[in-house]
Amino acid sequence: MWAPGGSRQLDLDTRAYFAVTGSYEEWLAAYRQLADAYFETDRYQDFCDSRLRHLDEIVLDWVAGPDFDRLLVDTVTATYPAHERDRFVEHFRGLLGCG
Repeated sequence: MWAPGGSRQLDLDTRAYFAVTGSYEEWLAAYRQLADAYFETDRYQDFCDSRLRHLDEIVLDWVAGPDFDRLLVDTVTATYPAHERDRFVEHFRGLLGCG
């Protein structure tokens, strides 16, 4: 059973996987069904659709703002030698289309 932030029981029963027969494509389809059932894919997709549908816009707004730019500059400052910092700040801003 899937739950955001929850834990899962390990599925150690491999019988269903070994019972799969047929062509390679049939194997893949059967394994997909087993995985979707185990991970409750439909339930997870419903969660994403109901709670995260505006996440792209929220992240885009954040990346376009000053807090993200400050984080980018702080990260480059902490991880690159002083003589490379300006170049990489501009490089990452260019990759992200910000700044």
